[in-house]
Amino acid sequence: MMMRRKANLSLLLLALLFAAALACLYLFPEHGWPQFLLYVAEAGLVGALADLFAITALFRHPLGLNILPHTAIIPKNRDKLVDGVVVMVEEQLLSKPVLKEKVQQYHLIDLAVSMVERGGSQKMLAEQIWSLVLAFAKQANVQGLAVKLDEQLRSSLQAADLSPYAGRGLRWLLDHTQFQSLLTQLVDLAAERLAHDGVKQQIKELLSKEKEQLLNTGGTFTKWLKKSLLEIAESSNAFNLDDAAEVLYDDLRRFLVELRSPEHELRKLTTEMLYKLASELEKREELSDTLNVWKNELLDKISLLPSLTALLTHVRDRLLSEQPLVTAASAGGGISSDQIKQFMTRFVLGYWDWFKDDRELKDWLEGYVQQFVRNMIDTEHALVGQIVRTTLNDFTEERLTEFIESKVDTDLQRIRLNGALVGAALGAAFYLLLNGVYKPLLDWFGV
Repeated sequence: MMMRRKANLSLLLLALLFAAALACLYLFPEHGWPQFLLYVAEAGLVGALADLFAITALFRHPLGLNILPHTAIIPKNRDKLVDGVVVMVEEQLLSKPVLKEKVQQYHLIDLAVSMVERGGSQKMLAEQIWSLVLAFAKQANVQGLAVKLDEQLRSSLQAADLSPYAGRGLRWLLDHTQFQSLLTQLVDLAAERLAHDGVKQQIKELLSKEKEQLLNTGGTFTKWLKKSLLEIAESSNAFNLDDAAEVLYDDLRRFLVELRSPEHELRKLTTEMLYKLASELEKREELSDTLNVWKNELLDKISLLPSLTALLTHVRDRLLSEQPLVTAASAGGGISSDQIKQFMTRFVLGYWDWFKDDRELKDWLEGYVQQFVRNMIDTEHALVGQIVRTTLNDFTEERLTEFIESKVDTDLQRIRLNGALVGAALGAAFYLLLNGVYKPLLDWFGV
């Protein structure tokens, strides 16, 4: 606006100077300086008016006269301007080679890390991830997701050779868990069950069944002989079923007490056999084949879909509600959605600290991101022109005129000011040339 006022002021001053020069020329016709002022004012006024007309004609009709040709050039050529800007941006300013070159000049992952660090947005990042989890939970098709997950699990399990993993898993359990403590708990559980009422009666019934089975096997003579010998033993109290059950019960209880010791031979043998099984699962092909056959048969007989559906439904409902998520590890107390959120926040922040310091991982990820961006530029580059065209098409002729004029107004007003100054300078130069060179030459030649 300041430059516009200067340009208007220069036009006004030249107009006043022109009027003053005419008055001086009328009052002092015998002097040369009024004519000099007239030359200067006339040429400057013509230059200023010409530039004012030209600049005005770019954006609107001067004096509102629609009959003047070649005026309001920008509004009349709005579509051509839009097409030109689109082509310039799409093929020159933001062409595919230019965009790819610019992208390669930056390490995009480092830029992303610095933006997050500079804005202190680590917790905000965790909040966004949690929001995505909740949004996914709200919109997820549990049944469809369970079907896909079931198919994926089945195909992965059928294609995988579980023997090496089973062997390594068994060895890891033996090395990294309280295996002996687990065995002791199993022994204690067996001792507890043995102490229940009715166990002796069950042992007696089992011995009775074994006795009947023994007496009823073999030929007729053999059966008669067995029954006769048993009757003799029972009549002489050499064989008593109650006493046998009592002895067997006592032996079992004593055996369980001895088995509680980690140094018991059976426990050592069990551990040794399990380590041996772990090694053989990894090496012996027949065991691997047997395990895989068993695995495939098990997959054919059982369906994971109901369990997966129930699990996913349970997790989704608990995430979206205030009720706790009940798991086997929660010991009946349940895990609330806030606890899950806190755990996820700690996990994201911990992973973020590790990620930003891992140069190898960031460089590896940068390669994929750069390739992804280049592919996006190749396939979606037309969007650049579409965005520019859509944006400019929203401009009416008046708004487009105001937009362009606002961006170049200062330079245009400088053109007006320069036109006035250059015109005045040329007027002075022509006066000096005519009166200082041309006229003396004519007088010298006597013309």
